[in-house]
Amino acid sequence: MQSTLSNEIQVFDQHRAEWMQAHQGKFVAIRDSEIAEGFFATYEEALKAGLGKFGVTRPFLVKQISGTEPVYFVS
Repeated sequence: MQSTLSNEIQVFDQHRAEWMQAHQGKFVAIRDSEIAEGFFATYEEALKAGLGKFGVTRPFLVKQISGTEPVYFVS
């Protein structure tokens, strides 16, 4: 069984290197293998574009294009 958003994470990982060249630091919205139109300066802009394109019935991924993954500690 695949986890939620595993397809979207795979698409992101497949395109990360090419996106880093032109869109580093921007955000992208992905559902399945479909990408919302464009790359966005803020998380909020990407989320709004994703909601407009994909709606609210199924989850989609909003992720920043970066060479490293941030690490968050929650206690």
